[in-house]
Amino acid sequence: MSRTIKIQKVLGVLAKNVEINIQPGLVDSTCIADKLNMTLSETKQILKIMDGMGFVQSNMEADYSLITSAGLTSLHA
Repeated sequence: MSRTIKIQKVLGVLAKNVEINIQPGLVDSTCIADKLNMTLSETKQILKIMDGMGFVQSNMEADYSLITSAGLTSLHA
C-alpha cells in the first residue's frame, strides 16, 4: 500500500472519530493500526508524517492523534 493511500485511510479513521463524537477525543495509535491492519510502528510513522503536514495533531511519540481541519479538507478534496 502506498504512503498516500495509508494517509487517506488513517485520515478516514480519524474523521470517523469526529463524525460520531460530539466532543471527539484523541485516537490511540493502536486502535488505528488494528483497524487498518498495519503495524504499530508503521502507523506511528505515518502519523508523524501527517503531523508534519498539518493533517493531524499528535503527541511526540504519536501515541494519540486527532484530525485537524486541514486533514478533513484533504480527505474531502
